[in-house]
Amino acid sequence: MKTSKKVLVALGVVLIVACAKSGHINLPGHGNREYRNLVESVENYVSSRLHNGETVEFGSKYNCEDYIEKDEVRFSANIVFYVISEDGTPEKHIAHVVCNEDKDRIIEWKDII
Repeated sequence: MKTSKKVLVALGVVLIVACAKSGHINLPGHGNREYRNLVESVENYVSSRLHNGETVEFGSKYNCEDYIEKDEVRFSANIVFYVISEDGTPEKHIAHVVCNEDKDRIIEWKDII
């Protein structure tokens, strides 16, 4: 009887891992990783366009939506970020961003303000 319980537990673990890898369930921290990916993607995108020693700081996101386009999951949101001048003065900007499902690649960028 003890052997069958061990087999069932092992089978359960294998099924959970298989479901997690296939994207059917999210493991703890999954949303945090996607958020970090989004922050890094936005900061890298903006930083590549800055001059004169400016830096970028992620602010927030709103009007977030997941949708499917051409059989690919997309994430759409308005992003608030700040461009910090050399003297430390922040300048607020807002952009509409479309990313891939993992939020680690920006597909579209449209400045709003």
